[in-house]
Amino acid sequence: MASRDWIEIESFEAIDDSEQFERPDIPRVEAVLSGAPEREWQQFFIVRAQALEQAHPGLRMEILADRLGFHTRAANAEETCRLVYEAVMGTNQDFATQKAAEEKRIHDRNEEVRQLVERVKGINAHWPPAAPGA
Repeated sequence: MASRDWIEIESFEAIDDSEQFERPDIPRVEAVLSGAPEREWQQFFIVRAQALEQAHPGLRMEILADRLGFHTRAANAEETCRLVYEAVMGTNQDFATQKAAEEKRIHDRNEEVRQLVERVKGINAHWPPAAPGA
């Protein structure tokens, strides 16, 4: 798979917004990703993120370029970072499985085309068919 198909979390960064007037109630953390995920990967991530967000009310995740942002309290930071990591790794697995199935479908279809070409060559070699009773 291409490097943008497998995303790692390189590090987590707490965002210091203490000097900002407008800020959310819960502090923000950003996971620095190993690259900017492609749109297709992000679609798989959204499915995982929504399931995780439903299981953990208050957790919201969003990908912005090569960062994945979310909010967490200091007391829950380790658990939340682990959940986010598992969501990213699960997305990688889901995406890899889908890509492998897609590659297999392409291979199988190409093989069928190859077989069809051979059969049509055989048909052409004996064309036109002999008339019955001739």
